[in-house]
Amino acid sequence: MRWSDRLFKRPPLIVAGQPATGWLGLLTSWATAGYGAASASSATGMLLSADAGACGALSPAVCQVAGWGGLLMGVVLLAVAAVLGLVVARGFGPPITWWVLPLMLGALALAPFRAAEGAALPWVWLLLALAAAVLALALVAAAIRQGKAALYGWIRLDGLDAREVAHRPIDRLLAPVAVAAATVAAVFGAHVIRILSEA
Repeated sequence: MRWSDRLFKRPPLIVAGQPATGWLGLLTSWATAGYGAASASSATGMLLSADAGACGALSPAVCQVAGWGGLLMGVVLLAVAAVLGLVVARGFGPPITWWVLPLMLGALALAPFRAAEGAALPWVWLLLALAAAVLALALVAAAIRQGKAALYGWIRLDGLDAREVAHRPIDRLLAPVAVAAATVAAVFGAHVIRILSEA
């Protein structure tokens, strides 16, 4: 068995819930993941900007406190997103548990680009960001190789097993809606962290 098959296993329990519950879980889990990833990325960039003069009007101490708080909030929200995907969506839609780790690694890789102008970036951190980017891409590729289960989820809107029944046009809306929810929440999360860093 390939390592990707071991990593992206079929969910241990699939409950075919009501479509309304499935959509609620899909939107909340992916929005939470997007907000958490953006928060972690922006806050880590703030931490990298904590040296004197690189964090705007804030003192280095305040900048570090805000950065660690935002990073902690982002990591917790990513964990909550995985829980929402299991408890609320219950197998409906793209499995958020497969995508939380790539999102977290992607946030880590993008953090140096979120640092303030003039911030000193240690070469160790740049190597760490590069390694995170490579791992994130590898995990995304491994998830996509799972096929429709990774993109559209295990359970269709009518409760049928998505692996055994052909997908309908409405089933193909799941992935774009998930990406849209995560993108909108990520933009909002980055905006909130920017406001906090300028307060």
